[in-house]
Amino acid sequence: MISDDKIIEIFCSLDDFMKEFNSILDKNNISDSSTTKKRNRKFKMSKSEVMTIMVIFHLKSHRNL
Repeated sequence: MISDDKIIEIFCSLDDFMKEFNSILDKNNISDSSTTKKRNRKFKMSKSEVMTIMVIFHLKSHRNL
């Protein structure tokens, strides 16, 4: 069983990583000059939350998640 403290630790680490990753990605990103419409809808979950769920899924057996 993964404790709540471990889950919070994983989330904090992933959140720090995603902040740094997004800043580097934005700095080195090639601008998209296409005229395709893009969605501007906000997500319900952050990328860090989704990544935390994925990591915990792989740490535990899928039937017990």
